[in-house]
Amino acid sequence: MHFLYAAHVTDEHLTPDQQRVLRGLRAPTMSTGVDTPSHNARPKDFNSAQDWVTAFFDKGAEEVLGYYADDFVWEDIEFMQTITTKEDLYKAFVVFNNSGPESPFGVHKFEVLSYDGDRCPRQHAQTRQGPTPGEFPDEIYRRYADNIFLGADFEYDEWGYMQWIWKATHNEDFFGIPAAGKTTYTRGTTTQFYRDGKIVRCRTHWNFREFAMQLGVIPFPDDAWRNNPGLGEQS
Repeated sequence: MHFLYAAHVTDEHLTPDQQRVLRGLRAPTMSTGVDTPSHNARPKDFNSAQDWVTAFFDKGAEEVLGYYADDFVWEDIEFMQTITTKEDLYKAFVVFNNSGPESPFGVHKFEVLSYDGDRCPRQHAQTRQGPTPGEFPDEIYRRYADNIFLGADFEYDEWGYMQWIWKATHNEDFFGIPAAGKTTYTRGTTTQFYRDGKIVRCRTHWNFREFAMQLGVIPFPDDAWRNNPGLGEQS
Protein backbone atom coordinates (compact mmCIF):
# COMPACT_ATOMS: atom_id res chain seq x y z
CA MET A 1 0.00 0.00 0.00
CA HIS A 2 1.04 3.64 -0.18
CA PHE A 3 2.91 3.78 3.15
CA LEU A 4 5.52 1.50 1.59
CA TYR A 5 7.22 4.71 0.47
CA ALA A 6 7.93 5.82 4.06
CA ALA A 7 11.45 4.41 4.13
CA HIS A 8 12.32 6.45 1.04
CA VAL A 9 11.34 9.80 2.53
CA THR A 10 14.15 12.07 3.71
CA ASP A 11 14.12 15.65 4.95
CA GLU A 12 14.97 16.89 1.47
CA HIS A 13 11.56 15.74 0.29
CA LEU A 14 9.84 18.02 2.80
CA THR A 15 9.06 21.71 3.00
CA PRO A 16 10.46 23.73 5.95
CA ASP A 17 7.08 23.53 7.71
CA GLN A 18 6.92 19.78 7.20
CA GLN A 19 10.46 19.40 8.52
CA ARG A 20 9.41 21.35 11.61
CA VAL A 21 6.53 18.94 12.23
CA LEU A 22 8.85 15.96 11.77
CA ARG A 23 11.38 17.38 14.24
CA GLY A 24 8.59 17.79 16.75
CA LEU A 25 7.54 14.18 16.31
CA ARG A 26 11.12 13.08 16.94
CA ALA A 27 11.09 15.06 20.21
CA PRO A 28 7.56 14.60 21.59
CA THR A 29 8.08 17.17 24.34
CA MET A 30 8.20 19.86 21.69
CA SER A 31 5.05 21.43 20.31
CA THR A 32 4.44 20.32 16.75
CA GLY A 33 1.54 22.59 16.05
CA VAL A 34 -0.41 19.54 14.89
CA ASP A 35 -4.03 19.51 15.93
CA THR A 36 -5.20 16.01 16.82
CA PRO A 37 -8.99 16.22 16.88
CA SER A 38 -11.14 13.58 18.53
CA HIS A 39 -12.88 11.24 16.09
CA ASN A 40 -15.17 9.77 18.75
CA ALA A 41 -18.25 11.93 18.16
CA ARG A 42 -20.15 9.05 16.55
CA PRO A 43 -19.60 5.36 15.81
CA LYS A 44 -17.45 4.51 12.82
CA ASP A 45 -19.31 3.70 9.63
CA PHE A 46 -18.93 3.53 5.85
CA ASN A 47 -18.41 7.29 5.60
CA SER A 48 -15.70 7.36 8.26
CA ALA A 49 -13.94 4.47 6.47
CA GLN A 50 -13.95 6.39 3.19
CA ASP A 51 -12.80 9.50 5.04
CA TRP A 52 -9.84 7.58 6.49
CA VAL A 53 -8.75 5.98 3.23
CA THR A 54 -8.78 9.31 1.36
CA ALA A 55 -7.50 11.58 4.15
CA PHE A 56 -3.87 10.96 3.22
CA PHE A 57 -4.43 12.63 -0.14
CA ASP A 58 -7.24 15.08 0.61
CA LYS A 59 -6.42 16.35 4.10
CA GLY A 60 -2.66 15.97 4.51
CA ALA A 61 -0.37 14.06 6.83
CA GLU A 62 -0.81 16.50 9.72
CA GLU A 63 -4.53 15.74 9.85
CA VAL A 64 -3.99 11.99 9.55
CA LEU A 65 -1.87 11.91 12.72
CA GLY A 66 -4.97 12.78 14.72
CA TYR A 67 -6.74 9.60 13.67
CA TYR A 68 -4.30 7.48 15.70
CA ALA A 69 -3.79 6.84 19.40
CA ASP A 70 -0.34 7.53 20.85
CA ASP A 71 0.33 3.78 20.94
CA PHE A 72 -0.68 2.02 17.75
CA VAL A 73 0.35 -0.60 15.21
CA TRP A 74 -0.07 -0.37 11.46
CA GLU A 75 1.04 -3.25 9.30
CA ASP A 76 1.07 -3.95 5.57
CA ILE A 77 0.94 -7.74 5.58
CA GLU A 78 2.02 -8.17 1.95
CA PHE A 79 5.35 -6.42 2.50
CA MET A 80 5.65 -7.22 6.22
CA GLN A 81 6.19 -3.53 6.95
CA THR A 82 5.09 -2.11 10.28
CA ILE A 83 4.66 1.42 11.61
CA THR A 84 4.48 2.06 15.36
CA THR A 85 5.56 5.72 15.69
CA LYS A 86 3.92 8.91 14.53
CA GLU A 87 7.23 10.02 13.02
CA ASP A 88 7.16 7.10 10.59
CA LEU A 89 3.44 7.56 10.07
CA TYR A 90 3.99 11.18 9.09
CA LYS A 91 6.78 10.23 6.69
CA ALA A 92 4.46 7.65 5.13
CA PHE A 93 1.85 10.23 4.19
CA VAL A 94 3.53 13.60 3.87
CA VAL A 95 4.77 12.86 0.35
CA PHE A 96 1.17 12.78 -0.82
CA ASN A 97 0.30 16.25 0.53
CA ASN A 98 -1.04 18.15 -2.47
CA SER A 99 0.98 15.88 -4.78
CA GLY A 100 0.20 16.49 -8.41
CA PRO A 101 0.15 14.12 -11.37
CA GLU A 102 3.94 14.32 -11.72
CA SER A 103 4.64 13.14 -8.16
CA PRO A 104 7.48 10.59 -8.12
CA PHE A 105 5.39 8.60 -5.65
CA GLY A 106 2.59 8.25 -8.17
CA VAL A 107 -1.07 9.18 -8.10
CA HIS A 108 -3.37 7.01 -6.00
CA LYS A 109 -7.11 6.64 -5.71
CA PHE A 110 -8.84 4.49 -3.09
CA GLU A 111 -12.54 3.76 -2.95
CA VAL A 112 -14.21 1.91 -0.08
CA LEU A 113 -16.89 -0.53 -1.27
CA SER A 114 -18.05 -2.11 1.99
CA TYR A 115 -17.73 -1.62 5.73
CA ASP A 116 -18.56 -3.78 8.74
CA GLY A 117 -18.04 -2.67 12.32
CA ASP A 118 -19.53 -1.97 15.73
CA ARG A 119 -18.78 -0.74 19.20
CA CYS A 120 -18.08 -3.36 21.85
CA PRO A 121 -17.07 -3.75 25.50
CA ARG A 122 -13.45 -2.73 26.05
CA GLN A 123 -11.22 -5.72 25.39
CA HIS A 124 -8.01 -6.84 23.70
CA ALA A 125 -7.02 -9.66 21.38
CA GLN A 126 -6.96 -13.25 22.55
CA THR A 127 -3.63 -14.77 21.57
CA ARG A 128 -1.99 -18.17 21.54
CA GLN A 129 0.11 -18.93 24.59
CA GLY A 130 3.00 -21.34 24.97
CA PRO A 131 6.18 -22.25 23.11
CA THR A 132 6.71 -22.53 19.39
CA PRO A 133 4.59 -25.35 17.92
CA GLY A 134 6.74 -28.36 17.13
CA GLU A 135 5.81 -28.32 13.43
CA PHE A 136 7.35 -24.87 12.92
CA PRO A 137 11.05 -23.90 13.03
CA ASP A 138 11.35 -21.30 15.78
CA GLU A 139 12.89 -18.68 13.47
CA ILE A 140 10.03 -19.01 10.97
CA TYR A 141 7.37 -19.00 13.67
CA ARG A 142 8.77 -15.89 15.34
CA ARG A 143 9.01 -14.11 11.98
CA TYR A 144 5.23 -14.28 11.62
CA ALA A 145 4.05 -14.49 15.21
CA ASP A 146 5.92 -11.43 16.46
CA ASN A 147 4.10 -9.19 13.99
CA ILE A 148 0.75 -10.81 14.78
CA PHE A 149 1.22 -10.35 18.52
CA LEU A 150 2.40 -6.75 18.20
CA GLY A 151 -0.28 -4.53 19.70
CA ALA A 152 -2.43 -7.47 20.76
CA ASP A 153 -2.53 -6.09 24.31
CA PHE A 154 -3.90 -2.71 23.17
CA GLU A 155 -7.45 -2.38 24.44
CA TYR A 156 -10.20 -1.37 22.01
CA ASP A 157 -13.89 -0.53 22.26
CA GLU A 158 -14.80 -0.53 18.57
CA TRP A 159 -13.76 -2.40 15.44
CA GLY A 160 -14.10 -1.96 11.70
CA TYR A 161 -13.43 -3.99 8.57
CA MET A 162 -13.42 -2.33 5.17
CA GLN A 163 -12.96 -3.58 1.62
CA TRP A 164 -11.62 -1.19 -0.99
CA ILE A 165 -10.22 -0.94 -4.49
CA TRP A 166 -6.99 0.89 -5.37
CA LYS A 167 -5.95 2.57 -8.59
CA ALA A 168 -2.27 3.51 -8.79
CA THR A 169 -0.73 5.50 -11.63
CA HIS A 170 3.02 4.90 -11.41
CA ASN A 171 5.49 7.60 -12.38
CA GLU A 172 8.51 5.56 -11.30
CA ASP A 173 9.32 1.90 -10.82
CA PHE A 174 7.78 0.25 -7.77
CA PHE A 175 10.50 -1.10 -5.48
CA GLY A 176 12.52 -2.55 -8.34
CA ILE A 177 9.47 -3.69 -10.31
CA PRO A 178 9.15 -1.96 -13.74
CA ALA A 179 6.06 0.19 -13.28
CA ALA A 180 6.75 3.70 -14.65
CA GLY A 181 4.01 4.82 -16.99
CA LYS A 182 1.64 2.03 -16.00
CA THR A 183 -1.63 2.04 -14.08
CA THR A 184 -2.61 -0.84 -11.81
CA TYR A 185 -5.86 -1.79 -10.14
CA THR A 186 -6.33 -4.15 -7.23
CA ARG A 187 -8.47 -4.77 -4.18
CA GLY A 188 -7.67 -4.95 -0.51
CA THR A 189 -8.99 -5.01 3.02
CA THR A 190 -8.18 -3.05 6.15
CA THR A 191 -9.10 -4.12 9.67
CA GLN A 192 -9.00 -1.48 12.39
CA PHE A 193 -9.54 -1.45 16.14
CA TYR A 194 -10.30 1.81 17.94
CA ARG A 195 -10.12 3.07 21.49
CA ASP A 196 -11.98 6.26 22.32
CA GLY A 197 -12.43 6.82 18.59
CA LYS A 198 -8.75 6.56 17.66
CA ILE A 199 -6.95 3.74 15.87
CA VAL A 200 -4.84 1.40 17.99
CA ARG A 201 -4.46 -1.44 15.49
CA CYS A 202 -4.65 -1.21 11.71
CA ARG A 203 -3.69 -4.03 9.35
CA THR A 204 -4.01 -4.00 5.59
CA HIS A 205 -3.99 -6.93 3.18
CA TRP A 206 -4.08 -6.36 -0.58
CA ASN A 207 -3.84 -8.52 -3.68
CA PHE A 208 -0.19 -8.19 -4.61
CA ARG A 209 -0.48 -11.16 -6.97
CA GLU A 210 -2.95 -9.31 -9.21
CA PHE A 211 -0.83 -6.17 -8.90
CA ALA A 212 2.25 -8.08 -10.06
CA MET A 213 0.38 -9.67 -12.96
CA GLN A 214 -0.62 -6.25 -14.28
CA LEU A 215 3.02 -5.16 -14.13
CA GLY A 216 4.11 -8.27 -16.05
CA VAL A 217 6.09 -9.80 -13.19
CA ILE A 218 4.10 -13.05 -13.13
CA PRO A 219 1.76 -14.53 -15.74
CA PHE A 220 -2.00 -14.42 -15.49
CA PRO A 221 -3.46 -17.75 -14.32
CA ASP A 222 -4.75 -20.37 -16.71
CA ASP A 223 -8.49 -20.62 -16.09
CA ALA A 224 -8.77 -24.00 -17.79
CA TRP A 225 -9.28 -25.60 -14.37
CA ARG A 226 -12.73 -23.96 -14.24
CA ASN A 227 -13.90 -26.21 -17.11
CA ASN A 228 -13.42 -29.63 -15.60
CA PRO A 229 -15.31 -32.12 -17.76
CA GLY A 230 -15.32 -34.72 -15.01
CA LEU A 231 -16.66 -32.44 -12.30
CA GLY A 232 -20.31 -33.31 -12.81
CA GLU A 233 -19.89 -36.98 -13.69
CA GLN A 234 -21.48 -39.60 -11.48
CA SER A 235 -19.20 -42.24 -10.06
